[in-house]
Amino acid sequence: MTSGLLVSQLALYAPLTLPTLYLVFSHGRHGLLAWLYLLAFCVLRVTGAVMGLHNPHNTGAQIISSIGLSPLLLSIDGVLHEARIYCLSPNKRTEWTFMALIHVLVATGVAMVGAGAGGLLGDTPKPNDLSNIKVGMVLLEVAWGVLALWGLWTRCDGRGAPAGLIGREGWLLLTGTLLALPLVEISVIYILVAQITQRADLNPTTGSLAVRVVLGFLPELLAAIVLVFVGILTRGVGEVGAGAGDAGLGHAHGHERRHRHAHGHGRRRSGSKHGARLHSRSR
Repeated sequence: MTSGLLVSQLALYAPLTLPTLYLVFSHGRHGLLAWLYLLAFCVLRVTGAVMGLHNPHNTGAQIISSIGLSPLLLSIDGVLHEARIYCLSPNKRTEWTFMALIHVLVATGVAMVGAGAGGLLGDTPKPNDLSNIKVGMVLLEVAWGVLALWGLWTRCDGRGAPAGLIGREGWLLLTGTLLALPLVEISVIYILVAQITQRADLNPTTGSLAVRVVLGFLPELLAAIVLVFVGILTRGVGEVGAGAGDAGLGHAHGHERRHRHAHGHGRRRSGSKHGARLHSRSR
């Protein structure tokens, strides 16, 4: 990877870690996984850039570059999870089963990509190293597809989302997810095609600079910026939803409405009694 691109990567991702770190704390427990994974993605990109600038042929830097997409996918999974909590109040068991599926797909995919990349960059590459990379990238593509379908399903299923701050900010998080997913898909397809075809100009590390910038660097950066932007817009949602459980936000909204209704009903009854007393005194 050329030094100019590495310098740009370092200069852009290093400042991005600061608002991401802020989001880890401001979004509360429902958004913890989302913003921790996004922070890990930014840190990986900074680390890879530093290692690459120190030694352009550093094996570790090239492996980090290969597996860098995985925390970004897991971050999108976390943001989608947070959005679903505030929009739909989903079943807790179903929600965590889905998240476990995504984590298994991404973890398996990145493990195979990392092992294959390490083997190819080693002294004695094996014939199955390239196959491991291809299978790993296919698994990441499957994980992306599942996330996209789950996000669209949430969009269709959440038309009756609760009104108020929680529902509105849940929709903002969902919108950010649906905007980031196509950007990440550009990079996923690019790396998948590059590994399958083994074309020199498509190589994510040593290929054409224009191709790496347009299909790799920019989509990932824009996806991270989109997530940080919607995260900052919804930074107060963690405090609003702090007292509600993963599957109980809808009940919390209902309880609040019932409480207000009962409070108003009590005031009406109190007013009626007060009026009756005044009427009896006047007589």
